[in-house]
Amino acid sequence: MPRPTIPDRANTILRHARELFLAKGYDATTMAEIARRAGISKGAVYLEFPSKEALLDALLARSVRELAAAVRARVAAAGAPVPLSALYRYAVDALLADELMLAWYTSDPGVLGSYVRGKGPARYGPRMDWLAEHLAELRAAGLLRADVDTDAAATVLGVFAIGLIHASATVGPLSPERLRSAAEAFAGLIAAGWETGGPAASGDRARAAHLRLIAALDRQLGGGPGGAAPAQQETTPEETP
Repeated sequence: MPRPTIPDRANTILRHARELFLAKGYDATTMAEIARRAGISKGAVYLEFPSKEALLDALLARSVRELAAAVRARVAAAGAPVPLSALYRYAVDALLADELMLAWYTSDPGVLGSYVRGKGPARYGPRMDWLAEHLAELRAAGLLRADVDTDAAATVLGVFAIGLIHASATVGPLSPERLRSAAEAFAGLIAAGWETGGPAASGDRARAAHLRLIAALDRQLGGGPGGAAPAQQETTPEETP
């Protein structure tokens, strides 16, 4: 007798896979077990996701989209110009609230196991370019000092963020408290070293720059299974045609 049709099959698979990864770990979870938990055949799982790694890729991409949405909401609601250090703190708050993202950044072996973390230049290269453009916009808006080298600053930001993912290989797993402390210290360095702190900063221009960066991340990740559609680029009144 054929199995009943599962509505929203991709999201159903992702939901049960996430539960199993968090409960048992990536290595101990099989595609067959995910299929049984979801109430579908293993072949149907493979129709949606060609491998277990692709499934976890999709889960992490969805988490990043949700993180971006949380940051976007805080930026949009802010009544004052949002400096880069505050944007960084918003992202850390959202990351710590997501169990899977937290496991990614603390390199929790019980959850992620042998999952291949390094995705290389194809994933991270474009983000470094976006960061440099973003920092140049913040500098033009008056939130960053005029002498900040935006290309160098983008490299520093990118290397720090990616380095946290790989830190466990050299310094051991990071606890959530240690991760937050490191991120808070880094945000403080950004504020002290790069930001103007001046009242002349343009809140509208800074907000538009932040939202463009988040939208670029959405576009790279795409809608995909289990995720929201890419965000539309938001504009300030002076940018509206």
